Amino acid sequence: MTMSFEPFRGDLEELESMALVSYRDEYGLVSYINNYSPRYFDYLFGGLEQRDHLLAAYEEDKIMAFTALIPRRYHFRGEIYRGLLGCLMVTRKEAFRRGLAMGLGAKALELFHKYNYDFALAFLDSGHRSNQMIKKLKVAGNRIQEIKRMAVIFRALDLGQLFAFDGTRWYQRAGMNFLNLDKLDAQSSPAPIRLYQPRDLSACHELLDSYRQKVTLARVFEPEELARELSYPEVAHTLVWEEAGKIRGLINWVLVEHIARFSQPWAWLNHIYLEGLEEKEQCELVRSFLLHARAQKAVAVLEWFKNYYPKKALWKNRFVPYPRSMHVIAGVFNPNLDLTDIPDMFEVML
Repeated sequence: MTMSFEPFRGDLEELESMALVSYRDEYGLVSYINNYSPRYFDYLFGGLEQRDHLLAAYEEDKIMAFTALIPRRYHFRGEIYRGLLGCLMVTRKEAFRRGLAMGLGAKALELFHKYNYDFALAFLDSGHRSNQMIKKLKVAGNRIQEIKRMAVIFRALDLGQLFAFDGTRWYQRAGMNFLNLDKLDAQSSPAPIRLYQPRDLSACHELLDSYRQKVTLARVFEPEELARELSYPEVAHTLVWEEAGKIRGLINWVLVEHIARFSQPWAWLNHIYLEGLEEKEQCELVRSFLLHARAQKAVAVLEWFKNYYPKKALWKNRFVPYPRSMHVIAGVFNPNLDLTDIPDMFEVML
């Protein structure tokens, strides 16, 4: 049968079903994520104007593979560059080794040149099948650069649910129970912390935009783009620290469906700004976030070592290392640009 590579047709139910079967085959009972549910998919792509950036492979009417490219702007060493964030690549289980990932990669290269992007970022889970495609792209002569490797940290919110969820080994359970990793004290005193409201957008934008002056590779937002990431029903949530009418700090997270023996929501930290707060206040804001995430039935929290803000408040709130790692790569099309070995970056994990 003929394989076509084209913009995604919108058959989201089929895409979600295909992705979950493929991930189950790859990960088994190890936790994997569902970024293809209708709500989360709309959170990511509902505001995307360039619909040709959602790419799929079809065999007649059957979707066989998918990937997405999200347009971004980044500040890097004094200049603004046009970039892409590649994400959600998946191939139907029975189509492995049929060259679909390379076919989508070739289609993506057409878009890179058509829209004149400077580079494309991707986050790769160590050991994931997509790493094989990256190796093939390098062999084919494409300019692929390693930006940084990121360790992962974790905070348990409900050990009982977590142990049932992914079959944690007995010695891991014993250690986490001994350390009371899901212990969460109520806030010791009232703090000026509240949920984000639309009127906070300008102040939050100003705080996060300041990272371009401090971080090597930093996302640059349009206000409407940031608004969607700070608050989106059932997915994105933000707490702000406000005193005397001024927002001094914020924590933003998304609820992501993790699947192992069954489905559970986890909280992923997205945008954080703590520099306007004293150390004790930073810890209070993190604790308030943990209480909110637990009330939302999240069983754990994940964060990655992007190194754009101080993590002391996280360690003090019982975050610990998590046994996975990610690496960030870039396909670079601007011949004057070198993104290798960047120490810090400000971008969300997808």
